[in-house]
Amino acid sequence: MGVRGRNRAKIRELWNQTVEAWFPDGPDTPEVVLLHVDSDSAEYWTSPGGTAATVLQWVRSKVTHSPMSVGESRTVEL
Repeated sequence: MGVRGRNRAKIRELWNQTVEAWFPDGPDTPEVVLLHVDSDSAEYWTSPGGTAATVLQWVRSKVTHSPMSVGESRTVEL
């Protein structure tokens, strides 16, 4: 991984509590890196139960310091 991907100052600048749901140890977690991607398709996840369920999952992940679970995933061509 190049220096750009491990630019901790940029990771901290872009960090937010939503990302923290997946990385509860914060922006200095060694597995957190920056990626630049050129793609023809993308995959996204939907959370069952809508916004309220997503918020509850997020809160649970914060309280338990565990990764947030996600719902179904789909692929879309770009």
